[in-house]
Amino acid sequence: MNEINRNYLFEGISADVVRYLVERDGMELPDAIATFHNSETFAKLEDFETGLYIESPAYVYDLLKSELKYAHLVP
Repeated sequence: MNEINRNYLFEGISADVVRYLVERDGMELPDAIATFHNSETFAKLEDFETGLYIESPAYVYDLLKSELKYAHLVP
């Protein structure tokens, strides 16, 4: 897959995950963007070596939700 296609998928997934945070979790847009962009999930999505960019936005959102859930449990 070429770089243009990878970037297209990355951007689409990112937009959808932020939209899910706003619609499903009731976050304000700036908070949703910051939450996602500062997450380990985003770092993995941004690293094309992980292959996460070929997964569905819902899958990436679920990974983020798990990350956020368990981040709150760690002191």
